[in-house]
Amino acid sequence: MTSRVWALWPALSVILAGHLVEALPKSLYVSGATGRIEVVNGRYDIDDEVQFGANCYKKQHVLLWICRDPHNLWSFQPLKVLGTPQGLLISTQKGSDSPLRAGPWREWQEEIPGYRAGSWIPTEAKVEDIPQGWGLDFENMRQVTLRQTVAGMLFGSLILSMLVLGLLSSADIQVRSYSYRLLSCWMTFLISFLLVRGIWDLLTLQLLPAPPPQGLGFAYPVKPGIRIVLSFAIFTSCYCVLNFLGWKVQYSRPRLMVLKTLGAHITACWGIVTFTTIQHEAVFAASCQFEGPLLSAEATRGVICFLTVIAAWCTFAIYRWASLGARQELFKNPPTAPWPPAPPAPVMQTVARVERGCLGASAPVPVMPTFSAPKPPNWGILVDEGEDEGAVVTIGFLFAQAIIFCRAGELPGIESSYKRGLDSLTWLFFLITLLVLAVIFFGILAIRSKRGPGGRPGKVLQRTCAMTITWVLYRAACRSTRTMFTENRELSLVIASFFVTVTCFVIIVVTDKILDKAMGRNSTPARFSWFHQSSGVHLSESVMRAVNCCLGLVMALSWQLNVEESVQTFVESEEILSEHLVVSKCIFCILLALGMILPWRRTLLPKSEMRESSHEEEIQHELLELEKAESYIA
Repeated sequence: MTSRVWALWPALSVILAGHLVEALPKSLYVSGATGRIEVVNGRYDIDDEVQFGANCYKKQHVLLWICRDPHNLWSFQPLKVLGTPQGLLISTQKGSDSPLRAGPWREWQEEIPGYRAGSWIPTEAKVEDIPQGWGLDFENMRQVTLRQTVAGMLFGSLILSMLVLGLLSSADIQVRSYSYRLLSCWMTFLISFLLVRGIWDLLTLQLLPAPPPQGLGFAYPVKPGIRIVLSFAIFTSCYCVLNFLGWKVQYSRPRLMVLKTLGAHITACWGIVTFTTIQHEAVFAASCQFEGPLLSAEATRGVICFLTVIAAWCTFAIYRWASLGARQELFKNPPTAPWPPAPPAPVMQTVARVERGCLGASAPVPVMPTFSAPKPPNWGILVDEGEDEGAVVTIGFLFAQAIIFCRAGELPGIESSYKRGLDSLTWLFFLITLLVLAVIFFGILAIRSKRGPGGRPGKVLQRTCAMTITWVLYRAACRSTRTMFTENRELSLVIASFFVTVTCFVIIVVTDKILDKAMGRNSTPARFSWFHQSSGVHLSESVMRAVNCCLGLVMALSWQLNVEESVQTFVESEEILSEHLVVSKCIFCILLALGMILPWRRTLLPKSEMRESSHEEEIQHELLELEKAESYIA
């Protein structure tokens, strides 16, 4: 009897193996990945590709596989590293017959608090089974998700369109002026983020690491030293370009305003990229060299983090002195071929007046000459304001990141994905930080209103404080909403963007009403003197420009995520584009940014720089046209 059982064992093993093969899932669904590994989320179907004795799973419409690697681990691998030990995510369990039982999944990071340099850390990515009988239900679920996202976009667009049109056509001079400035700041920041993100990803994800002839063949990921040198070179060139273009277009005030706003924000974005990398390396790689009996490892990292902020401030100060010196030496004379050409020289016009003498004879009498050419703008002052704007945004970002690092222990850069959420102590830390920064902001405002503006240092200090508050609020909002709408990320991004935009416009309206009461505008008696300097000049203009810049930054950050998500979805859905995922996504982001420059330049920029008297004249003209149109109806 025993011999018969042993004789049947090979047949039983073959049948058992066949059942196991049939039990393998035909489709998988990956979710929970955030940050740079977010591309792994989606549906995977079993593929004919075989790696090390196991079938691979291919993501729909994308050249990305879940394969077994040479170390008998499951790995998420794009085409260029297929069959190698590299991958975006690596499983923990070795020798698993299916990715379902291979987790938890790990992501490669070079320096992360609590882990050694150059290690695999756990992520929240999870692989789920899509049984064959549930295929239709799964597709229906995705269709429901898509319908919810589209419905949210249409409903939000309707509300936002009505709100924006109402504010831009408001009869209140200040509301109209503030709304145009807010939209202009939003557009410039969004253009800058998309442009810088597209160029940086194209350099660090394609041109540098890709093998020849597609790239230079550097190791992937690109080493931090190369990233620092490359980003610092681009950041320095932005300063040079600002001064050179300011010198070339010194006779055109509209083009100088483009440099002051868009050029400043692009410089700020490259500054954030540069000094975030430097701060990350200084804290997690170089801080160990400063440890000693006086400072623990955590205290040393905190000190180094703030020292990086001081180093960034010194860099901006040195670059400002260098730009002033360059204007005195290299750009002291007007360009020979300016853009556009220089206006004609002032022409003296002498008008003769005829007078009759006592004998009836007439003789021409000259009068005072008049000049017909306007005075050209001071391009140096406008470039200085642009440089200050770039410094304020960058230093505010770094200072906020250093403050939050003391509690969270993370330096996520400009990304919106975080490893930790918000507990009660972290909430309290954010609240105390915001209160302290608000006290400092209003303290500076009170000093400037009582004892004078303080020149450039007072203005830069107040705007830096406002920008730090903005970045801290952005971090707190991202962490608090980290676990919301986890099943529908697209819908969560749409809701967040519309909510942030509507909130920013509401803040503008409320702030305008507060200023009306405080300053006595629109026939309202003044109740406070905080917004008046000792010389009688209002500080409301300076304060509201800072508020508009901060709110525009928050709006741009929220919409940037939507635009990048839309671009990625479109690229993944096209088979030709998905074969070159990084290049296609970067080129689309760059083209979108360039396409938004002309509408912003022709529509929003002139309106945002108009004086309140010009807005008042425009409102009066619109009211007259409206009365004229209503007379035709009557």
